[in-house]
Amino acid sequence: MLRLASFAGIAFFVVACSPSSSGEPDGGDAAVTFSYTPQGCSYTVTPPDARGFVSPTLDDGAPITDATGGAPIRVRLGLGGGAEGADPTTTVAFTWETAAQIGAAQVRIGTQPTALSDVHKGYSWVTPPPSVGFGTTDAPANMHEVHVCGLSAGTTYYYQVGGGVPGQEAWSATQSFTTLPASGPLVVGVSGDSRDDASVFQLVQERMRDGAAAMQIFSGDFVLWGASEALYQQWLDKAWKDPVDSSKFLTLGQQLILPVAGNHENSSAQFYGNFALPGDGPFAEEFFSVDVGSAHILQFDDQSIATAPGSDEAKAALAFIDSDLGKAEQNRTARPFLIVEHHRGEFSTANHGTDSDVVATRNTLFPIFTKHHVDLVLNGHDHDYERSNPINGDPTNPTVVTDPTQGVSYVVCAGAGAGAYSPSTTPVTYRAINAGFGGTTPYVGVYALMTLDAHTLTFKAYGLKASGGGVAGDDVLDTLTLTR
Repeated sequence: MLRLASFAGIAFFVVACSPSSSGEPDGGDAAVTFSYTPQGCSYTVTPPDARGFVSPTLDDGAPITDATGGAPIRVRLGLGGGAEGADPTTTVAFTWETAAQIGAAQVRIGTQPTALSDVHKGYSWVTPPPSVGFGTTDAPANMHEVHVCGLSAGTTYYYQVGGGVPGQEAWSATQSFTTLPASGPLVVGVSGDSRDDASVFQLVQERMRDGAAAMQIFSGDFVLWGASEALYQQWLDKAWKDPVDSSKFLTLGQQLILPVAGNHENSSAQFYGNFALPGDGPFAEEFFSVDVGSAHILQFDDQSIATAPGSDEAKAALAFIDSDLGKAEQNRTARPFLIVEHHRGEFSTANHGTDSDVVATRNTLFPIFTKHHVDLVLNGHDHDYERSNPINGDPTNPTVVTDPTQGVSYVVCAGAGAGAYSPSTTPVTYRAINAGFGGTTPYVGVYALMTLDAHTLTFKAYGLKASGGGVAGDDVLDTLTLTR
């Protein structure tokens, strides 16, 4: 039997079913299927039961008696919406943690730091540690999330998260963010593979702030062991507070960050609990697209495609990828550039280039990307920087073309903290450039800043230096300019 309860524009559903072995929490005779409809939004948020999230609870307005337990920490920005064409110009999702399990989940927001009069309610849940493997000794994560829609494009907002009854509230410090502009040039930060060194990841975040990125996309392997909540907390801490002045903020909670899971996340509940991403349904947040300036950006978790191609998950992902790119190709007048991001690099020539899962990914995805004339594919997995020339044809022996609109350029940009791999010295006909970091180079990592203008995409990759000097002090490793 289905039972519905709702208030203030928020609803959740409780469905009777027997416990399963798919990672759902044991709940006696019933498991809870939770669906949150944010006030004023046209979408719902329904974490799949298989994630195993425990105690999903709408904001309960209860008093917070433990000030430490109620203090919001690691406040971050995400994005909600349907899986297709989520809108960062008008929508934002706030996610944070508390030391104790409490039900407060509110955001107060406004265009002036002293006038946070617009209040929105959300929900809380607990992400339990895995029962086997890495992360089993980590504490559960007490998570909170609120989605807000109907914002104005290109506008700076100030906000606090927290909640509680009047007089017994716990609120975060005031932070700010700016919604993406509806038109005009903007910068997207690109990075991946931060898993080994959080201090390098922090340097990359400083570059994203100093490079005025309007948002970031991240190609996976955020942490070394994707089921370890303690690692996410350590890495997110490095992006939260300014390392020079802890009373100020860096990028977490200031810039929208949209990551995809890599093989080290292995589609873990911890990864999906830590980030608010678009999409709903049984494979919520695993594949989605977002319209950003002059680009349509498709992002997806490629784990099932690479390792379980016959699964329902892989079939759903591939159907979405093909359909989404087909629709985007028909909308090039509004969004001329088609960009894809996922973890495994189809045309990497470093350590993983001939791995069976990478070859399977290449053979499956290359024909789809070619068919829809994707402009740029961004990957991680191999810890270096590489870019192909525009290519089409046979994935086992691709053809280099001189017209970029008739081929796809593939980029590996993975050095946000992971240990360096040595770039291949074997000549490859389709490779335009490869570059490394670490070793004898002056670089501790790599990252990129992608500028989107009306009909021009400029992608600049940088060698990250530890000595400081910001983006201006780093070396440009590669520049790719595409026009449409």
